[in-house]
Amino acid sequence: MKIACIVLASGNSTRFKNSKSKLLYKVYGVPIIEYTLKNITKFFSKDSLYITISKKLTKKEKDLLSKYTNHNLINGGRNRFESLRNAINNIKNCSYDYLLIHDAARPLTPYLIFEKLFKNIKKNKYDCIVPKTKVEDTLRRNNITVKRSIYSTYQTPQVFKFNLIKKNLKNLKKIPTDDFGILERKKNLKIKYIDGVKENIKITTINDINIFKLLVNKKIKFGNGFDIHKLKKGKYLALGGLKIKSNFQAIGYSDGDVVIHSIIDALLGANNKGDIGTYFPSLKKYKNISSVILLDEIKKIIKLDNSIISNLDCTIICQKIRLEKYKKLIRKNISSLMKCDEKHINVKAKTADNIGILGKSKAVACWTTIKITNL
Repeated sequence: MKIACIVLASGNSTRFKNSKSKLLYKVYGVPIIEYTLKNITKFFSKDSLYITISKKLTKKEKDLLSKYTNHNLINGGRNRFESLRNAINNIKNCSYDYLLIHDAARPLTPYLIFEKLFKNIKKNKYDCIVPKTKVEDTLRRNNITVKRSIYSTYQTPQVFKFNLIKKNLKNLKKIPTDDFGILERKKNLKIKYIDGVKENIKITTINDINIFKLLVNKKIKFGNGFDIHKLKKGKYLALGGLKIKSNFQAIGYSDGDVVIHSIIDALLGANNKGDIGTYFPSLKKYKNISSVILLDEIKKIIKLDNSIISNLDCTIICQKIRLEKYKKLIRKNISSLMKCDEKHINVKAKTADNIGILGKSKAVACWTTIKITNL
């Protein structure tokens, strides 16, 4: 069963009452749209993901979104359904069976909703699958209480048979308020409703940000890592995935990169996954191996692609090797390795004031702390 996914991110944010688009509003240093895309790419590859955008986006903002899809970003239209039409017209692969449509303003859709959607898609017997919730508050019309049990609210993501939604979108005359509205008047429609949840918040007004922060806080974790290696005479020192020219070299079973090793332990600590020795014991196959290869393995284990790094702080402790001119290079390389913005990375270099094994230049060490959001 082939499924395409369209993320609608081209709205005007008129109810948000902020100078910037709500999707670019940063929460803990990260735009809301990136929370959404990190979450959705747990279920969709770059090949099946299509993103509509506002024409007002800067090149830097477009570059950020382009990391999540293998397709060109799609300019939105005057309303949601022109944007959806543009997106569908940009899908050249005609072999999709279903289409999942999601609001970019719903950044924390829980796994349970996706699980139910995919479970019902596999049955291949429904024209559409839609999350629905009951109205819980008192509901009035013209100051008169009405029977709330006959009303429902609807969320995204919503799923439709691809050709069905494409055909009916062409004939759309009235503009509904959600994608299911395109088909809601169609007779003999096979609909499957699944339970929506409050956690699937939609960012509409600036007041929603505080609720969003509370939900994100539950997903934030902290970790720390420390590594130390003795030094010997050599030609280079491995630090942060780089080979720095030096008269010293770390003694280690791998390449002795204390920065990468401490980052690995910080990642594992934040995810309750043990330590570096759990995964890379002193076996022959790891002899002299690049620490970058070890980091790549750990990133897969903890599913780093579905996480957001808010802050990563490395303190390198080294006496005689002056690292001042290398800090920016190390920072830039860590940013590349961790697939996060350089502004979330900090690298400090300290001496040990000639105290102990570090102060006598017989060892190099690194302490790393990390703040990470697991979506």
